[in-house]
Amino acid sequence: MKPTARNALTLVELLVVIAVIGILIALLLPAVQAAREAARRMQCSNHLRQFGLALETYHSAHHTFPPGLVSSDNGLAVYANANAMLLPYFEQTGLHSLYDPHKSFADQSPAVAQSIVPIFVCPSNSKDNPFASPQLAPLSMPIGTTFSAVDYLYSKGPNDAWCLPWTAIPAAQRGMFSINRACRMSEITDGSSNTMAMGEGAGGSRWPLCRGAGCTLEYSGPGGPIPATNAWIIGAPGNTMLESLGFITGSIWGSTIEPPNKRPVTDTYLSIPGVLDCRSSVSGGPHSTANFRSDHPGGAQFLFADGSVHFLSETIDLSLYRNLSGIAEGIPAMVP
Repeated sequence: MKPTARNALTLVELLVVIAVIGILIALLLPAVQAAREAARRMQCSNHLRQFGLALETYHSAHHTFPPGLVSSDNGLAVYANANAMLLPYFEQTGLHSLYDPHKSFADQSPAVAQSIVPIFVCPSNSKDNPFASPQLAPLSMPIGTTFSAVDYLYSKGPNDAWCLPWTAIPAAQRGMFSINRACRMSEITDGSSNTMAMGEGAGGSRWPLCRGAGCTLEYSGPGGPIPATNAWIIGAPGNTMLESLGFITGSIWGSTIEPPNKRPVTDTYLSIPGVLDCRSSVSGGPHSTANFRSDHPGGAQFLFADGSVHFLSETIDLSLYRNLSGIAEGIPAMVP
């Protein structure tokens, strides 16, 4: 009697099949990851466009763009920032109604501070959201120490100084946003298509902070390195007092004084002793403002005043980069 034939693979054949499958997976995985990143980048770009539409609608209603931050004349009381003022234009009227414009940001409720606004988040960026800032506990702020994040920064322009009054910053060095200043479209004499309004500001552990313009060493507070994750509700820069508590911040602000994707990220810092010094750090000023950055390979996306979004390379010429962030540089600057 003949033995029954079996349709089966030998051990060698099985190993060959497994090896081929492994090679195919290794070849396909980067393509899948690239496709996913392309989708995330497109969504991130759409979020920036939503910011552009909100800014345009705000300008139509108020004849100015929102100030980056509203504070008392002496800067001691800090109220709503541009994110809070734009909430109704993001269909966040419920959250906007909970924000009391007559109170400082520190006196808002923890529920407001921890509310996640989907448009504020770039899906390419990995971080805790909401995130904790335990270094702020000694201040005993009613708002608490846990905040929801934002991944987009308002352009302060090519001058990173935090000073009073803001009018002391030369017109050619001003960006679209500052404290207690509402910029009009007519002030953007370089042209809306040549002037950036916002850019990406990724957070999380991949983006640790360092202290001071041009810094290269990660800052380590009492709890270790501090990531450059930004709370959407906080518009105030860090300062000398907060540094004494072991806390520095990235903030909702970005400056082009340093190239995009600089790591570690420069902190946003107001030197209280130098509050009347409006020089940029390049000119010896004591302040600093965070650099723009993203988790997209090779650069970051920026929203321009005309509502368009452009990807700028991290190797962009620094002079051109700074020129694109000024509203009245006086030198033509075409978006690359």
